[in-house]
Amino acid sequence: MSEVKLEKVTFEFTQDENCNSTDMGGIELLTVECTSDLGISNTDGAFFVLKTEQWAINDINELKLLFDKIEQAINIVK
Repeated sequence: MSEVKLEKVTFEFTQDENCNSTDMGGIELLTVECTSDLGISNTDGAFFVLKTEQWAINDINELKLLFDKIEQAINIVK
């Protein structure tokens, strides 16, 4: 049996909508797809595709923490 390799990962994050949001049902959704043309297991990096209607942050460190979570999760299964 050949080695199992990680090809693509999709993360979905939610947070309460901010005070400037239009009615989005109370939450904001951010989808982050991590992919690579060689597969994530075959490379040291990946492309990060962000999909959202709206995702608000108060501080750039919020994005850093979010991507730290993604990196940790990928490294566990890689």
